[in-house]
Amino acid sequence: MPVNTLSVTCAGLVAYLLAGIPVGWLVVRRRLYGLDLRRYGSGNVGASNVYRHAGLTTAALVGPVQFFQGFVPVGVAQLVGFPVAARALIAACAVLGNGWPVWLRFNGGRGVAVATGAIAALSPVALLALLTCFAAGALAGAVAEGVLLGFLLAPAAAGLVDGAVVALGCVALLALIALRRLEGLLADVRRAGGGRLSVGGPSGMVALGGWRLLHDRRPGRPLVGPRTDEQPIGG
Repeated sequence: MPVNTLSVTCAGLVAYLLAGIPVGWLVVRRRLYGLDLRRYGSGNVGASNVYRHAGLTTAALVGPVQFFQGFVPVGVAQLVGFPVAARALIAACAVLGNGWPVWLRFNGGRGVAVATGAIAALSPVALLALLTCFAAGALAGAVAEGVLLGFLLAPAAAGLVDGAVVALGCVALLALIALRRLEGLLADVRRAGGGRLSVGGPSGMVALGGWRLLHDRRPGRPLVGPRTDEQPIGG
């Protein structure tokens, strides 16, 4: 098919809307009598929070669907002849849709499963790096840290085999995932400082941001159970 700016824009929009469908949120509400996943644990609508609050069976359904929400748009773009730069852009649109979906007022999941699917369609070697780090993190009891390491190594792995454009695409996915881990950082700093932003100064904010980025945790959001940070839905 002819590839032009309009076709790439339309494909990116479709990827955003498709990957933004909050599968975890919808499935949990359906199976657990209206339970709103955003009020529990991390407040995310991804497979990890689904697993902690709805069980392995539900997470085993949600995880693969989210993977294919990232894989399908990029894979179809490759099948119809889109160049690699366009496919990398479509991958970023898919992760953007999962993290900031219009369906949930622009506050969705962490984008990990969707980004993994997108990378699977972009670069098998980067996918191998991801899965290796995921497995190592799970065995070490440090899942969030393993995920971050995997997305840090993916651009290097892709660059060695698939070239600079795919590597840059993986960097974009890493940046989006990092932004989702840091969402609400200013609100957390204000809460810790009694409504002020000066708690601990710049070094305090950097330290909290680094802790959030590494461990993917927010104060007031225990891994299991109701949220205690008194943030509104989507906060």
